[in-house]
Amino acid sequence: MYREFTTNVKFKTNERAKGADAQQEIFRALQIRVRDGNSTIEDWNMLLSRQPQKVENINEFQESAVRLSFGNQKVVQDNFSKLSDLKVPIVAINAHHSHSKVKSCTAEENGGLEPTLYVAKNARVILTRNLWTEAGLCNGTMGTIKDIIFPENYGPTMLPIAIIIQFNNDYIGPTFCHNTPNCVPIYPVSNCSTQDASCERIQFPLKLAWSITIHKSQGLTLKSCIIGLGPSEKVAGLAYVALSRVRSITDLVIKPMSFERLHLLKKDIQL
Repeated sequence: MYREFTTNVKFKTNERAKGADAQQEIFRALQIRVRDGNSTIEDWNMLLSRQPQKVENINEFQESAVRLSFGNQKVVQDNFSKLSDLKVPIVAINAHHSHSKVKSCTAEENGGLEPTLYVAKNARVILTRNLWTEAGLCNGTMGTIKDIIFPENYGPTMLPIAIIIQFNNDYIGPTFCHNTPNCVPIYPVSNCSTQDASCERIQFPLKLAWSITIHKSQGLTLKSCIIGLGPSEKVAGLAYVALSRVRSITDLVIKPMSFERLHLLKKDIQL
């Protein structure tokens, strides 16, 4: 299969952070140096100017920005906290399994489908698979839950019929709700386990999305984000991915980190 590839394409323009003004040029250059592990003291100081205590509109970020975190544990903690803050009933949706042994499998082993999904009205969620790419319903598309449709005589072992989600402007298809744009009913889907193809999980292809891992944010363009780079560069390019999710440096807040953290790309790869 590898030998069938005859054309290489190299992207040279950063479309996400495009712009001819001086600040945008500096931001693009900063991203390139972060990507290569060559950050300067000036780059570090520029990022430190976006620490929470130095951002005037930090309350807006705390309310609406997506948090990009280093590890799964921090993501779970952040999302549970935000879900609890809604002060509405939380629904635990247990996946259906064709065999008991698949219950212990992770979401990654089942096409991104969680064994148990905790949701509520007004929760921010993200799609975990492509459903209708032509209309913008892709893996990574975010939205807000507007309603959860239960079957008549709903019981704890039953899946809801559908979850109504108002997606962001990436969705360009028709709306399910006449008075609310971009609303789409999302239904349960199935996926066979990577451990055993005969074992199937049925669940909604969703995750809570107030906080996501930096790895999961690849390919996304975010209006604003709060970044926690963590202590190491576990995967090459982790810092670059985080800092390149927004169009401008004023669209991000970054938690304090040392100058050495920006150079861990080269050090961690050597290890």
